[in-house]
Amino acid sequence: MTLTHSIQKRSTFGNKRVRTVDIAFDSSYPTGGESLTASDLGLSVVDLVIPSPKSGYVFEYDYTNSKIKAYYADYDATSDGALIEVANTTDLSGVTGVRLLAMGV
Repeated sequence: MTLTHSIQKRSTFGNKRVRTVDIAFDSSYPTGGESLTASDLGLSVVDLVIPSPKSGYVFEYDYTNSKIKAYYADYDATSDGALIEVANTTDLSGVTGVRLLAMGV
């Protein structure tokens, strides 16, 4: 499965390109995150990605592997730590309109 993305706005900040992007997850989240490359974001190199939380999930960009990872809080098990990555094959198709800000060249 693949992540759907839509660039909403293109702008610049100094010598950097800035993209406002909406993403939507699909019905089978893979462990380690969904691919989201610099070219998906309309960039050559990604310097910074700031995703907004949505639908109870928090997101993180994995710069090494060019992936967006989804996390949630598990308040039932104190040994799990602050956040837990969403399990492999979880249906996140209802998580749409996740806004992120990407900056790079």
